[in-house]
Amino acid sequence: MADRAINLRVLPGEPLDGSGRICIHLFVQDAKRGSFIEPHALQPVCENGAQVKQKVQAKPTRGRLACDPKRNPAPVTRGGVITVTPRTDDPRAVTCPRCMASDEYIKAMEVLTAIGAV
Repeated sequence: MADRAINLRVLPGEPLDGSGRICIHLFVQDAKRGSFIEPHALQPVCENGAQVKQKVQAKPTRGRLACDPKRNPAPVTRGGVITVTPRTDDPRAVTCPRCMASDEYIKAMEVLTAIGAV
C-alpha cells in the first residue's frame, strides 16, 4: 500500500505544524442552485412559522458552500495527496472567514441565538 497524505487547509495565520485550526465551510441547503449533494444534513423543525430546533435528515440534500457556491468539495487525489474540503451545516462549527461573512451564516446564527442554541 502506498503512503498517502491528507491535505487540510488551515486558517490564515495558523501554524502549519499540525496544531493550527483548519478551515471548515458552511454547507447551505439549496435545491435549485446547489453544486453538490450532501449525504446527511440538518433540517429545521418549525412550529407556527418559527424554527424551534434542528433535526437530522438521513436522505441526501443538494446544496452549496456559503463562500463559493459553484465549488464542488469532493476529495481530490493528486500524487498520493488527498485534498479534502471540511464542511458542516452547523454554523457554530464554521471557521472559514468568507463563510462567516456570508448572509447565510449571519442569518443562521441569528436563528440559533433566538432559540437559545448558541
